[in-house]
Amino acid sequence: MKASRIRILGSTYVGMYAITNDNLSFVPEGVEEKALKNIESTLDVKAVKTTLYESSLLAVFAKMNNKFCIIPSFVKPSEIENIEKEIKVKIIKTEQALGNLIEMNDYGAVISKTAYPNIVEELKKELKVEQTNIGKTDATGSAITVTNNGFVISHNATEQEITLIEKTLKVKGGSSTANTGDSMIRNSLLANKKGFVVGEATTGFELNRIEEALEQKE
Repeated sequence: MKASRIRILGSTYVGMYAITNDNLSFVPEGVEEKALKNIESTLDVKAVKTTLYESSLLAVFAKMNNKFCIIPSFVKPSEIENIEKEIKVKIIKTEQALGNLIEMNDYGAVISKTAYPNIVEELKKELKVEQTNIGKTDATGSAITVTNNGFVISHNATEQEITLIEKTLKVKGGSSTANTGDSMIRNSLLANKKGFVVGEATTGFELNRIEEALEQKE
């Protein structure tokens, strides 16, 4: 599994600025060419520039697996069209920032207990869904990063939460921090089954923990 440490738009919180699946990443407009090429090489993906809600923080608003991308209805039509050129889009009518609330792979989705009921019902049409907070936060989408091979979760997660997530996403995982102690792991990490990129401040110990967690399934 390939791994690299980068910055996006000068920030080590690289997971907030991009979303990815096994073949495609969306990155913010203005991303440094070095970071873009690093993402393409490490994750073995095509990287496409876009904004969401005129913001560079793509992962705050959207998430995707290999089948579709979920986007809140308040995103601009031109931004939706840009993403639809690359992958199927599922628009969910909501005022909530979906990326902070949801993490998913091709098998299932875990959703914050604060998510509106219609969000849960819409995703249930596509995936197995369970609502759970993680550790001490209801920002479920920020406290876990999942691929089709494994997941990395906040070290604050309880055993009960981890068991529920394993059953829902059909993969096993492990806990770690990134960026020298950030427990909101998704904010600092972008991963697929082929590799991962993390913020430059991530330590060697954290890199090893993340790799172990993501390589649970062959």
